[in-house]
Amino acid sequence: MYRVTIYTDGACSGNPGPAGIGVVLICNGHKKEISQYIGQATNNIAEIKAVIVGLSSLKHPEKSCVRLYTDSQWVVGVLTQNWKVKKNVKLVEEARKLAARVGKLDVVKVKGHAGNEFNELADRLARNAIKTGQKKFTQGN
Repeated sequence: MYRVTIYTDGACSGNPGPAGIGVVLICNGHKKEISQYIGQATNNIAEIKAVIVGLSSLKHPEKSCVRLYTDSQWVVGVLTQNWKVKKNVKLVEEARKLAARVGKLDVVKVKGHAGNEFNELADRLARNAIKTGQKKFTQGN
């Protein structure tokens, strides 16, 4: 089994507004950081997209033991408590399918902006993605 730790966060400038995601993957002492601008979105969309990107980054999900950390109670609810969703249904279904492929998955709620090193890093990555994405969009027009 591959032991993988994933921290995910989504950020929005306004809700909805320009959005970004941040993902930190840690496995066998190696760390991978992902920062991605996702355009106009809500905070929930950014949060679930971060999870999708994190789980999609696993090379061998079926052989992985993953602990996924998020500061979104909504993400925890839709992934572990089968909360019913009325919005973002396709994204939630995609996240659930990816989660089902993982050998063992624990989803852990952490308090946001509370000094957790990797949660703070995921947050910075998400916020930086918004800044970078907005600059590229503005410069491209």
